[in-house]
Amino acid sequence: MAVVVIPTVFQGATRGESHFETDAQTVAACFDAIEARCPGLKELVIDPQTGAIHKFVKVMRNGELLARDPVVLETKVSASDEIEVIAAVAGG
Repeated sequence: MAVVVIPTVFQGATRGESHFETDAQTVAACFDAIEARCPGLKELVIDPQTGAIHKFVKVMRNGELLARDPVVLETKVSASDEIEVIAAVAGG
């Protein structure tokens, strides 16, 4: 099963869970599967208006940065893949 890694800053939506295993077939389906278990996470990662990855969020598949183009969310996922969400954090 593919593993999706969630950053600490988004773990409020996942009730503290940092890793999810899913048998989803695409990147988008991975987030749909997590959303079914933890409502609210998907909108933190994917902009519901554009269908693209949010501006201040990065998504990596096996260490490779995915583009923000909504088409990229249809990228196929295999059982050995790791999808990692990285959130931009600012401070001052």
